[in-house]
Amino acid sequence: MQKTRLSQPLAFGIVFLAGLLFTALTLLTNETLASFVNLIPGILAVGALLAAGFTAGDCNLKPGPLSKRGGLYLLVTILMLPALYLTGRFTGWNWTAALFHAPASAIAQELFFRCALLPVCLAIMKGRPVAGVLLHAVLFALWHLPKVAQSGQLAGIIAVVVFTFICGILWGLQVQRDRTVYWLLGLHALALVANSMFTWG
Repeated sequence: MQKTRLSQPLAFGIVFLAGLLFTALTLLTNETLASFVNLIPGILAVGALLAAGFTAGDCNLKPGPLSKRGGLYLLVTILMLPALYLTGRFTGWNWTAALFHAPASAIAQELFFRCALLPVCLAIMKGRPVAGVLLHAVLFALWHLPKVAQSGQLAGIIAVVVFTFICGILWGLQVQRDRTVYWLLGLHALALVANSMFTWG
């Protein structure tokens, strides 16, 4: 057995501390700076899991095929997007947001939530994978709350939190089933490109 440098409980603690850091970083107003520093929590969290003996496969970092059921979970997300946009206001195309900030945010979120937090939640809820996915979905939705709460619009806040909770369930189920994050990463990046053309404030 490979000797690990970190105990599992310590690694899990680092993941949750990285989540708090990630939440704090969502409040940065400089989106270009945020695009770079938001990668730090995911890198720290995945690094802690690898140091505790998790493999790249355990962290969903290996490429793999998309199952039919996994594809169905992602398709449901795509079909839900128009309903989310009906609760927002169209602001138009923004090159920087669409081509830089959106993909960077997708990478940062997937690295932390599906490559680090999801494996930890599944390990904590060992033998109860649905409970692990639900815990991860709740934390994913709550992570969006500080940023969207700045808008002060209750309808927008509720819409985003509910939508991200449902996405957390669907995306967690897809990644947990297919053991790869890359299909979701592509979808998440495209969804954030579309989101960049709307505001919920």
